[in-house]
Amino acid sequence: MKIYLDYIFFENLVVNLVIIFQTSMFTKSNSKKRYMLLGSLIISIYTVITYILKNSIVENIVIKIIVIGFAIYLVFNPKSIKEYLKKQIYYYIISFTYVGIIISITLLFQISIEKTIVKILIYIVSAGISYLFNKYLWKLWKTNIKNESLTYKLEIHGQEILAFVDTGNDVYDYANSLDVIFMDNKFFEILNAKKLLNQKTNIIIRTVASEDYITGYIVNDVKIYKNKTEINHLNKIVICFSNQTINVNNKYNALISYNLYLEKLKGATL
Repeated sequence: MKIYLDYIFFENLVVNLVIIFQTSMFTKSNSKKRYMLLGSLIISIYTVITYILKNSIVENIVIKIIVIGFAIYLVFNPKSIKEYLKKQIYYYIISFTYVGIIISITLLFQISIEKTIVKILIYIVSAGISYLFNKYLWKLWKTNIKNESLTYKLEIHGQEILAFVDTGNDVYDYANSLDVIFMDNKFFEILNAKKLLNQKTNIIIRTVASEDYITGYIVNDVKIYKNKTEINHLNKIVICFSNQTINVNNKYNALISYNLYLEKLKGATL
């Protein structure tokens, strides 16, 4: 029985690690690996206890939801009830997808899972399929982004500038590994007067027909807000001033790159 319980524990640990990892990845959470492991351990230990006790109270669905909820809270440390509930919903969606793929593979190909090595292989293959499936759903979600979710406010050493996400902009400073923001030229004198434009860098702009270089300025301490809430505090970022007027909807004078929106501003989550 001890070996059997060991197998149950190991299998659940692997499955929950995959689910929690994908939940963290697709919700763009900065969860530490040790907390992911701890959360998976908690759920796996609970599962083993239900096998040992075979008690209706222990196996109660409410108790299971509480245990999973505690593990999710521990892993993701949500800052609000809304965020906490979202993480739970994402966890269950990915969980149903992953477990469903495991079951489908074994039934479709009539695979016997009595051998441990076969189970592990199925878990690995199913994890890959689950990732691709959820990534596809995530891309579908990105195509339905509303314009109001693409607007932000920049604060650069006291100067506030309204910015809009340019979904077709993938410009990046690869030499310094920094994101790039394009800004209306009228802010050049304002930021220069604050002595913020002392460090220059060359930014490559690639088009279908040519490749050009423009001057960028590395600026420190840029805060980005959404609905008066600080979304990110970037230590460094590159600002390029456009020769053409940037005035989106007569309101927004800066353009945020799509990559910055996705990776740093928690845009387009699953």
